[in-house]
Formats: sequence, structure tokens, C-alpha cells
Amino acid sequence: MLLKVQGIILKSINFKDSDKILTIFTKERGKIQAIANGVRKPRSKNMASTQVFSLSDFVVYKGRNLYNLNQSEIINSYYPLRDDLNKLSYASYIIELTSAGLIEEEVNTKIFGLLLKTLDIILKEEKYELITRAFELKFISYLGYRPHLIDCVNCHNELNSNFKFSISNSGVLCEKCKSIDRFSKPLNIETLNIMRFMLFTSFDEILKVDIDENILKNIENIMVNFILKHLDKTSFKSLNFIDSLKNI
Repeated sequence: MLLKVQGIILKSINFKDSDKILTIFTKERGKIQAIANGVRKPRSKNMASTQVFSLSDFVVYKGRNLYNLNQSEIINSYYPLRDDLNKLSYASYIIELTSAGLIEEEVNTKIFGLLLKTLDIILKEEKYELITRAFELKFISYLGYRPHLIDCVNCHNELNSNFKFSISNSGVLCEKCKSIDRFSKPLNIETLNIMRFMLFTSFDEILKVDIDENILKNIENIMVNFILKHLDKTSFKSLNFIDSLKNI
């Protein structure tokens, strides 16, 4: 049975002489694996739509182990991302993170919309660290792992001062409770308020604000470790590359 889906290519692996195995995040079927026969041939009509970042309408059918690509029509290639190393690097991290967090064939329209919105913003804006931190907070929350930022995650008392963020407890610990996790990370009220703001505010409003570089760095330290724990990963290759660019 032929299925019509809209999706974005998260990963592409060359297979045999002219084929590709694609990881596609679709709006209707979630993350799927599909084989695209002959798409590496120069005259293939599906070549453009099978590049990483490309958003397309696909017609696929289910095989024994993989979906098979029947035809496609490109909607947005996001090609300009490839013309700027910074844009490409941050977009690659967004794509890698998305792929790592999604479960095969589990629909998540919130994350689908978030991903497209974030790539659109990276094309136009240069606040890459701000955009990425906001994406991380929203993405991990849409996966069901929202960090507890409103009050103490342990006793639910109000947060006043001397609190910390606990990766293992998935939220902020107050002064009384912070001793239950000796690996908890320092967090001040300004950084906490910015994290709350990013989590619950639209990108359009977030982009109007200039945030101190040190605050963004602190949020990165917290969120990357938080995400690695919940996704059971040790690192992201694209994030390591971004770090290497910062040191040039």
C-alpha cells in the first residue's frame, strides 16, 4: 500500500552502487527508515529530496524491514545552510539530537513543527547559541523529560537562594535538599529565570532578548548533560565539532 507522508531527511547512508538508506522524520509516521533505490544516479528525479535537511512530500510503501521510496517532491532543501559553516554546524546538531531522541514510528507533531521552525530560524538569524539552548529545552520537554524548574523537585518548596540543578533528579533542588545529589550543578536565579523563559516562550519572543554569554554557557552545561542522561548517550559528534570551531 502506497503511503503519502511529509518528512525531513535526518540521515543518509550510501548503499550498494547507487542507493541510499534514509532516516526520515515524517509528520504522519514519525521516524522511519527507507531505502531509496537509484537516487545516486545523476539523472535520478529523487536526488535532491534525499539530501540531509531536505523537507519533501514522499510516497513510500512498507517492505519487510524498511520502507521503500517510490517518489518524492521537494518542499524546502534548506540548501543555504550548507553555505555557512556555523549554520551548518548548529543545524547538524539539531538534526542529530532530533534523530537520537525519536523512537521509530512514534508520531510527534510538536517536535516535527519545532524542528522545522528551528531550521527556518537558523537560516535567518545568527544567535546560534540562544536558538540551540531554546531548542534543547523545548525538545527534551516534548519528549516527556521536561526539567522541573518551578519549585524544588524534591520537596516542592519555593526556590529562594543557594539552589542547584540535579541531573539525576531532573530538576532544581532547594538549599535544604541540594545535599541529596552531590553532583548537582550550581545555578543562580538569573539563569533559572532564563531557562523558564526559554521553555515557556515562543521563539519569536526569545529572539528579541539578548542573553549574557556566560548564562548561555551555564545553560548549555546543564542541558547537554541532562539530555545525554535521558537519551542514554555519551556525546554528540556535531556538538563536539561546534566546540572545536569555538577554539579556532
